[in-house]
Amino acid sequence: MASPSTHPPIPRQPIGATFLVAVSLLGVIAVIQLLAVAWHFSKLVKEQMLVAATEAREEAVAPTTGNPLAAAATPVPADLLQAQRFFAEADSKFRVGQFDKALAALDEVAAVMPDDPSVLLRRAQILEKMGRPAEAVVALELALNVPGLPPNIRVPAERKLAILAQQISDGEQPSPAATTDSGIVAEGSGDDVRDTIGLQPGADLGIVDTLLQDDTSGMKRLRVAVKSRPNATIKVPDVRIYIYFYEEGEDGEIVITDSRVKTEWLSPPVNWATDEPELLVGQYVLPESGMEGSSTANGTPGRKYHGYIVAVYYHKELQDFRSEPASLAKEFPVPLVLRE
Repeated sequence: MASPSTHPPIPRQPIGATFLVAVSLLGVIAVIQLLAVAWHFSKLVKEQMLVAATEAREEAVAPTTGNPLAAAATPVPADLLQAQRFFAEADSKFRVGQFDKALAALDEVAAVMPDDPSVLLRRAQILEKMGRPAEAVVALELALNVPGLPPNIRVPAERKLAILAQQISDGEQPSPAATTDSGIVAEGSGDDVRDTIGLQPGADLGIVDTLLQDDTSGMKRLRVAVKSRPNATIKVPDVRIYIYFYEEGEDGEIVITDSRVKTEWLSPPVNWATDEPELLVGQYVLPESGMEGSSTANGTPGRKYHGYIVAVYYHKELQDFRSEPASLAKEFPVPLVLRE
């Protein structure tokens, strides 16, 4: 993990001859549809769908062929494999800000899995980033009409729907995602609609919790819990986590701190090999303390603490971020891809 820098990053299966096989195939399709509702957004969705389809097919074919090995070798349906590829492409394009290409890939998935909530929720997120809130609202409403949507998916989706509907009612016209010389940037608080394990769609790592506390006199301590996607193999050297503290000057200008910031892991070595989050702590010297290492002691007096931004990158692609207050990420947006 790289230490935080002084400045933020710019910022059919073949149909058998017997009726039994036909009925079995219908059962396989039902299993696939149920799994498509139950698993949302992530790579895990696609993996679970593929596993379930294969297992169901083994049960369906084995009784008619009498050959379990032949049943196990039966390929996964081509349309499901195709949907998996387009899901991955949509996630990849979304993460680097290529929203038109992400939407096009998602259209291909929708051709195979029409009205699937995971597709609709992805679509809503992309359309919002493209500055098309009315279309995002339609996609969210369709997704929320699907029965059995888990509460941890339904609640944030309803919250996002309410926000977008209010913006439209107030006559606001959200702009497409902002850009800088370093490319498209992420805005907001980082608290977008997430999948069933709390990660952004397509992300291998995610921030699952942050806790800001007053530490010893004149200090603040920010604890960041970062979790990996289950069964993901994380290359530790390719993970970069930035913690930035911001201060407000006497003139009201918000600037990055000149105070000393120290970061450390609570339980090294860090490898994300388990399902438990890894905890990173950032310790920050408040400017008003006047302590050694503070902005005041470093020659920039008159400041007070304002907020923080945390950004997690993997393979130079933004995985997740948090901003407190949320307006910080609008004023100091983080890039979707590191250019360095």
